[in-house]
Amino acid sequence: MANFSHYPLQKSIYQTLTNDSTLMGLVVGVFNRPPQGTDFPYVTLGESAGSDWSTKTTTGMEQNVTLHVWSREGGRAEAASIMQRLYTLLHQVNLSVTGQTLVSIRFAASAILLENDGWTYQGVMKFQAFLEAS
Repeated sequence: MANFSHYPLQKSIYQTLTNDSTLMGLVVGVFNRPPQGTDFPYVTLGESAGSDWSTKTTTGMEQNVTLHVWSREGGRAEAASIMQRLYTLLHQVNLSVTGQTLVSIRFAASAILLENDGWTYQGVMKFQAFLEAS
């Protein structure tokens, strides 16, 4: 497998999200792990998994990144609205990734789930990114 860190892509995604005034008007923040007592709604950077997609001439890695949207207002509508903005910000865009070259990033899947407490909605979005060593 190529020697890639997940952190540079995660950092680029985080910066893209937190620098967007429209998204930041919809949520209280974007977190790796939200502080205890954080108000809703917010976004968390979730799971990240990678696999090698190198060729004979290029060292590459596929990274699958999951984002979570946490909402307690408006049923699924608030989570869906935030997820639409995440899609706009990350689907087929150019991101600067330190030490790596982003070939592409695209939306892969999503779901909105009602948590066991009966009033918190969790939106789950998966994005697939392909990177090459710089």
